[in-house]
Amino acid sequence: MSQDSVEKLLGRLITDDRFRTEAAASLEKLCRQEGYNLTEGELNMVVRLDMHAFENLAGKLDPGLRRAGRTL
Repeated sequence: MSQDSVEKLLGRLITDDRFRTEAAASLEKLCRQEGYNLTEGELNMVVRLDMHAFENLAGKLDPGLRRAGRTL
């Protein structure tokens, strides 16, 4: 389901520092590599996301909620 992919992508952008860094370079490419099943419309919307906003939000999370080289 596409909505599920969007939600997983957004969650990962918040909790995974490495993923967020790679996304800042090319989110569209990363989505395809990681197998996120997004429609073209969704992909067009997510590539316009402000990565700085995710960085700021991630900085406010308890470190226990952030990905540290492990699969959640």
